[in-house]
Amino acid sequence: MRLYAALAEALWAGGVAHLFGVVGDANAYMVDAFARRDDTRYVAMANENGAVLAAMGAAMLGGGVGFATVTHGPALTNCVTALAEATKSNTPLVLLCGDTPAKDRENLQNIDQKAIIISSGAGFEQMRSPETALVDLARAVRRALAERRPVAFNMPAEMQWSEVEFEPVSWDVPILAQSKVEGEALENAVGIIAAARRPVVLAGRGAIDAQDRAALINLARRIEAPLATTMRAKNLFAGKDHVLGVYGTVSTAAAGEAIQKADCLIAFGASLNFHTTAQGSFLEGKRVIQVADRVQDLGTNVVPDVAILGRAKDVTDTILYWLDEAGIPGSGHTNDLPAQGLDRPVITSVKGLRQGCVDFLTTLDRLNQILPQERTLVTDAGRWMVRSYGLLTAPGPRDHVTSASFGSIGLGMATAIGAAAQRPDRPTVLFCGDGGFMLGNLSEFNSAVRERMDLICVVFNDGSYGAEHIQFREKQMDPGITLFEWPDFVSVAQALGGGGVRVSSLQELDDLPRIIDSRTKDRPLLIDVRLDPDCMTMW
Repeated sequence: MRLYAALAEALWAGGVAHLFGVVGDANAYMVDAFARRDDTRYVAMANENGAVLAAMGAAMLGGGVGFATVTHGPALTNCVTALAEATKSNTPLVLLCGDTPAKDRENLQNIDQKAIIISSGAGFEQMRSPETALVDLARAVRRALAERRPVAFNMPAEMQWSEVEFEPVSWDVPILAQSKVEGEALENAVGIIAAARRPVVLAGRGAIDAQDRAALINLARRIEAPLATTMRAKNLFAGKDHVLGVYGTVSTAAAGEAIQKADCLIAFGASLNFHTTAQGSFLEGKRVIQVADRVQDLGTNVVPDVAILGRAKDVTDTILYWLDEAGIPGSGHTNDLPAQGLDRPVITSVKGLRQGCVDFLTTLDRLNQILPQERTLVTDAGRWMVRSYGLLTAPGPRDHVTSASFGSIGLGMATAIGAAAQRPDRPTVLFCGDGGFMLGNLSEFNSAVRERMDLICVVFNDGSYGAEHIQFREKQMDPGITLFEWPDFVSVAQALGGGGVRVSSLQELDDLPRIIDSRTKDRPLLIDVRLDPDCMTMW
């Protein structure tokens, strides 16, 4: 068969159900061959950046590799922000990107694609020849899995018309063998836990599987320690007793007080970045044990007292065995803490709002309650997001998809489309700001319309670039350049083929449950929440 058809066949044979992309002359025939299968779905995005973000959203939710495709030149340069986001969020995906023919020196879209890709932090894998193409693709997929980052597979256009024999190549990456923890690291870890009087067990994104969750709950109960998570592992322990919620900059006041008094942190699958450690303040006065299944995650951001390479369950089982063998009693820490409520933030309202606006925090809390509970939650970036991370909930950590690891606004809609394609059996709820909606989410709203997705987009509309607005206000400067007169978002959503509703009063907020329940579930719904830019806080 032609190589372009063999590449599509390889994707199908590898179990790829969704391919997100924008077609051009260097990938269109491969996409066509893939899309013609009955058991595959090609999702056409409005922008190449959106294609990569959608693949990222699908990978975050599904726990595997996402797949996107674009053509060459400007199509690839449009992907840089999304590649950087996926790199910083440790999300494995493969970008199948076309390339101009090597002999066509004067091609307008010719560019050093490897340099562009490497600059984003993503990996690069070259299609070396038609004969090696499927081996090269398999290597790209295995690298994405092993390195937990995006890898671009560079496909010269002229090679794709070559005749090849199709022979499937395995994409499997060996599972990490059971960890055997022994020696000085184990002795020191057990000793630190034995001496601790106020320990805390912390789970990060690298320890959210069911067996890891069960093992960490057992460890916390054994040593009588409260449980906490990083933001990206939020809700892992929902419903359990003595749960602190998120450990870091979005901790509740009650959890923050308990964290400050702790004398030992046992972290699993967490990189301990500055968000988790609250700029280091949440590690002061504590012995730190860090456990991760990748060596590059150990000691990168924080130098722990003990670093252990291994899977969370294996390490936990070993520690529990030696704690029992040595007859070490529990710390008694949980006896001093309330069983419930530590992870619930206190909601306060702001007075003196301008006419036609609602209070941010009380509205956010109400939205969290009235939006469908069995949902996929997607969060964009913006001034509103920090408080949202503390308040918004999802069924589990895998059900919360983020797009703010690079600090860019406007990446949420495309990410939500990928998540919605991955889980079409339930609504996807996206929270974004007005600036982010206009910057990047607007163009992909119609993609969700075309794909007939049950997607609810909540836009926190304060008519400004909020983070910059608050900085100008704090310096007693005129924030005029941060303010915008946007179009009517409800009318825009309707013009693009979706639904729209405005929330600018308590009465309209009270009407929202009825509107959500009666929505048309095969098209996106936009909720325009009007806020006062002078009555919001980032923290």
